[in-house]
Amino acid sequence: MPSQMKRRFVDSNIFIYILLKDPRYGTACLRMLERIEKGEDEGVTSTLVVSQVIAHLARRGKDEAIKLFIDYIQEAGIAVMETTFLDFVEAVAEMNRLNLSCSMWDDLVLACQMRRGKVQEIYTNDRDFEKIGWVKPIFP
Repeated sequence: MPSQMKRRFVDSNIFIYILLKDPRYGTACLRMLERIEKGEDEGVTSTLVVSQVIAHLARRGKDEAIKLFIDYIQEAGIAVMETTFLDFVEAVAEMNRLNLSCSMWDDLVLACQMRRGKVQEIYTNDRDFEKIGWVKPIFP
C-alpha cells in the first residue's frame, strides 16, 4: 500500500538557504523541496513566509532572486495560506499559554497558521519550533 502524502509547511529559512546558495544547508533544503516537486509531500507555506523571504532578499539587493522565488512558488504548486488577523490573536494566546517571549513572534504566528491548515510538520532550520508542542520540525 503506498504511503500517504504528508502535508509539510515550508519555513522561510528553507527558501533563503536555497536562493542564496548556502554552502552548509542549501543542498539539504533543496532535497526537501524536491520531495514536494515530485509529489511525495504536499507543500504549504503562508503569505507571512513569502513576505519574510522577499524582505530578506531585498535587504541583500537580490532583486532577481525575488522574481525566481515568486515564480517557483507558483510552479512548484506550494499552497500559500493567507495570513489573517486571527493568526495574530491566536499567536498572542499561545505566547501566553506556552510562556514564550515575543522573540518567537513569527514562529508562533506560523504555528497558528499550521494548526489552522491542519499541518503538523514544518521544514525548517529553526530550533525554536521545538518549543511549540503540536509542531514537528524537520531539519535539513
